Amino acid sequence: MLFIRKNMKKIALQNLGCSKNQIDGERILNLFRKAGYELTENPIDADCIVVNTCAFIQEAQQEAIDTILESAQFKQTGKCKKLVVSGCFSERFRESAIKEIPEVDLWAGVNDWEQILKDDLQVSGISSFHRELSEPFATQYLKIAEGCSHNCTFCIIPSIRGHFRSRSTESILEEALWLYEKGTRELIIVAQDTSFYGRDSGSSLQKLLELLLRKTQFNWIRMMYLHPKFVDDGLLTLVEKEQRICSYFDIPLQHISEPILKSMNRTPLTSDIYKLIERIRTKVPDSTIRSSFILGFPGETEKDFRALQKFIEFARFDKLGVFPYSPEDGTKAAEMSKRPRQSTAVKRCEELMLQQREISREVLEMKIGSRIEVIVEDVSEDPDFNFEARSRGDAPEIDGKVMITNGSFTPGSFEEVLVTGTTDYDLYAEPLPQP
Repeated sequence: MLFIRKNMKKIALQNLGCSKNQIDGERILNLFRKAGYELTENPIDADCIVVNTCAFIQEAQQEAIDTILESAQFKQTGKCKKLVVSGCFSERFRESAIKEIPEVDLWAGVNDWEQILKDDLQVSGISSFHRELSEPFATQYLKIAEGCSHNCTFCIIPSIRGHFRSRSTESILEEALWLYEKGTRELIIVAQDTSFYGRDSGSSLQKLLELLLRKTQFNWIRMMYLHPKFVDDGLLTLVEKEQRICSYFDIPLQHISEPILKSMNRTPLTSDIYKLIERIRTKVPDSTIRSSFILGFPGETEKDFRALQKFIEFARFDKLGVFPYSPEDGTKAAEMSKRPRQSTAVKRCEELMLQQREISREVLEMKIGSRIEVIVEDVSEDPDFNFEARSRGDAPEIDGKVMITNGSFTPGSFEEVLVTGTTDYDLYAEPLPQP
C-alpha cells in the first residue's frame, strides 16, 4: 500500500519491457523517493511521470511511443509538470525524439539515466542498487551484468547497451543480502547473457552461484537468459548437486538450421545444439528446459522450418516461445534479402506452438501423482481454486501456474503439494494430507 503525505510531490512510473528493465525502473523510483517524492500508482495524481522504455523490436518501440503520448496527456488532464523518458527507446532514438515529441521534458538513456536524474533531482550519496521493490516481495530479480558482446545479426542490444560488463561479485552479494533482508526467498539472476558472467573479469557464473550458495539462504536461485555456448559441464554438475538452484535452463536457441544460425552469427551450430540438449537431460535428469525461436528470418526456407519442427520433437521442451522476425534498423540482418513474408512467419509460429502445445501437455501429464515443491504466489481469482503457485520449473509471468484446489497458505511460502491434473500449460494440485 502506498501512503501519500499531503503537499508532497508525487512520482508515477510506467515501466515497459523485460525484467532487466524492471530493475532499472525500481532504481529510478528510489532516486525520486530519496529526493523527497511520494510514489503513486495513479498518473493523474503525479507531479512527475517517468516512462522507462524498451526498444528491442518494433512492437516495443510502438508501445513506448504510445505510452509516452498517453502520459503526456496528463499535463493537461492531471497534475503532471514534468515528463521523463528513460531506457532503451530514449537511448536509441533520443536525438530524433527530442524534435518529434516536444512534450517530454527530460530524456535519459540506459548509460546516463542515473547521473542525469541525480543532477536533475540534486541528490547524491545513494546506493547504486537500492530499489523500490515490486510485489511479490518473495520473488525478485537481480541483474548481474550489463550489455552484450555477442553481436547476433538480428539484435540491436549491443548498440543500445554496449559491450558485456560484469558487476563485481562484491556488489552482487551486497544486493543479494539486501534483497533477502527485504523478504526475497526466490532470487532470479538476469543479464543479457547470464551464462557469460565473469568471462570478462576472470570469474564465471558457476563461481558466482557457489558464492551465493555459501553466503545467502535463498530457498531458490533461478537463472534466466543462458547462451547455449556457455552452458558447460561445470554448471550442469553444480545445478544437479545443489538443491537450492532451480534446475531450470532458459536457453534462447533462436533456430536449429545451420545456414540460418550462421546468418544469425550464432554458435554453437546444429549438431552441438542437439548434443547440448542430450547433455542437460543426462546430467540433470529433473531439468526443465525453456527456449525461444525466431521464425521468418532472412533466408529461412520451408526446409529450414521443417528442420526446426523435427528438432522440437526431439528436444521436447518443457517451455517454448516463438516470435516472428522483426527487422531492426542498424542490424546486419535488416540488410539481408529473401525474407519470408510476414504472414508466412506468423503461420510458422502458429504451427510450431500447436506442436509444442501437445508436447507440453504430455510432459505435464507425466507429473500427475507426483509431489512437487511450489512457491505460493497469491490467492486465486478463479473460484475453483484457493491459491496460485509456481513450481521450480516455472518462471514468473512467462510460464505456467500450479493451481491449488484447497487449503490455506501464506503467499511467499514454500509448500509441497500433490499434482492431481493438468491443462496444456498449468498444473492442478492439492495440499499433502497432514500426518
